[in-house]
Amino acid sequence: MARLVQGSKALEELSKMTLTQKSALILASATFLMASTGCATKRFVRASVAPVDGRVGQVESASKQNAADIDQLEKQVSHTQELASGAEREAKSATGLAKDAGDKASAAGSRAEGAYSLAEQGVSRATANERSIDRMYENLDNYQMLKGENVVFGFDKADLTVDAKAKLDAFAASIKDQKRFVIEVQGFADPAGNMSYNQELSRRRATAVVKYLTVNHSIALRRIQMLGIGSEQPVADNKTRAGRQQNRRVEVKVYALPEVKADVKAETVAKSF
Repeated sequence: MARLVQGSKALEELSKMTLTQKSALILASATFLMASTGCATKRFVRASVAPVDGRVGQVESASKQNAADIDQLEKQVSHTQELASGAEREAKSATGLAKDAGDKASAAGSRAEGAYSLAEQGVSRATANERSIDRMYENLDNYQMLKGENVVFGFDKADLTVDAKAKLDAFAASIKDQKRFVIEVQGFADPAGNMSYNQELSRRRATAVVKYLTVNHSIALRRIQMLGIGSEQPVADNKTRAGRQQNRRVEVKVYALPEVKADVKAETVAKSF
């Protein structure tokens, strides 16, 4: 009832307004209505757009994360490729080293085979030489003296006299064509000096004879056996001058194998020096 009274009063007041007042009221009402409608639209738009913005933000975050993951994956792939490349280089280097080692091993094997062959040859030669030496020493007992010569020296001298050289020349000429022979040279002294001095003096006299035979008559030194004996084996009485002179001597003897008959087998012939 009260609302009806208030409505009646509002209509009365509206009927009393002028046209201008009525127009202003209508305009104000329209403006209020539009303002109210605009606010409602904005709230609707905001309510509708907000979820979309959230999903867009999520998509952008996911996209950034995917980009970061892709970048990290690319880095890992690049690092893996570098490792693979390094491994390939090391493998090639190892292959080269292995080939070089194989070549060296092959060369070492060849050298070892050569050394083994040389060793076998050396053993064969040593065995042959040993057999030859054995045969030589076995035949020493079969050597016979062919010729002997004595040359004498002056008191306390080791120089060859003219007479001594002449005797040695004749001795060397007598064995010029001899085969399979050895020469034995022994030096002696009289007892005038002490034992050690006479030993050295007799050695010097024997050396003088050996040197003359090898240098002047080209007799191979390997065929000569030399020894200085001293005054131990006199051939004459040392109480006389003539005896002492005979004891200041060098004895030269040549030994050879007897002549071998033609019908003796070749393998039984003794080999010489």
